[in-house]
Formats: sequence, C-alpha cells, structure tokens
Amino acid sequence: MFSTLRTAFAVQRGLDGGLNSRDLLEFTTIDAAASCGLAARTGSIAPGKDADIIPLRAADITVCPVTDPAATIVIQGHPGLVDTVLVAGRIVKRDGALVGVDLPALKKRLAASRDRVAAAAGVRLDRPWRPQPAAKQPS
Repeated sequence: MFSTLRTAFAVQRGLDGGLNSRDLLEFTTIDAAASCGLAARTGSIAPGKDADIIPLRAADITVCPVTDPAATIVIQGHPGLVDTVLVAGRIVKRDGALVGVDLPALKKRLAASRDRVAAAAGVRLDRPWRPQPAAKQPS
C-alpha cells in the first residue's frame, strides 16, 4: 500500500499537483470503502463501524519528527512502521508481529504450495527461472 500511495503522489505531482497527501489517504480509506459498498461498515473511524485500524510507529527514526501525519504516511510510510493491526476490532498484529499465527507452520505450507505450483508449471526451483520465448505464430 505504501509504495502505491507514494507512486500516485509522485505521478500527480508530475502532472498538476492538484492532489495532496490527505486526498490520497481518503482515496485508500473512505473512498475505497464506499466504492466497495462498505462505507456503512468501514473506511473511517466512527461509532458502530468495524474497528479496522493500523497504528504506525511515529517515533521510528525513518519518519521522525512527524510534522504532517498524512504526508508522512504517503511519502515515507513503509511496512516496518506498522505496529499493530486491528481487523473488526480483533488484534491480528501487535508490536510488529502477527498474533495467533504459527509462522514456522505457515512457512512450510507456503513452500509446499510453491513447490506444487512450480511442479505443475514445469519450473525447476534449483536454478534461476527464465520464461521460455513464446512460439512464433505462422503469419
């Protein structure tokens, strides 16, 4: 998400600079929820809405000192700043670590999935993979 915001901000600056960092945050929160038909449930912090919140580490040296919070998120934000994640009020990440997830078991499942997909595609994992050139179609 952070790199997408930063890219959109840079492109907009190169065009006419008509959008600011707060506009971009609204696009990814309030407007995104509305476009998905979820504005009554999420997209902003309000009584009765799901508590989908991502507190960031504002004291991190990569963003300190924060003068404009919206600009800091858009321009300097990165995944390492994510301290806690709440989804529908349930903490799923705390102090930068996932909660209730067996990471070693998950990594094994991910590797097994990768291996199945690679085998089905005929891709060897013991060397760098390069896509095969497409066969030329007769004209």
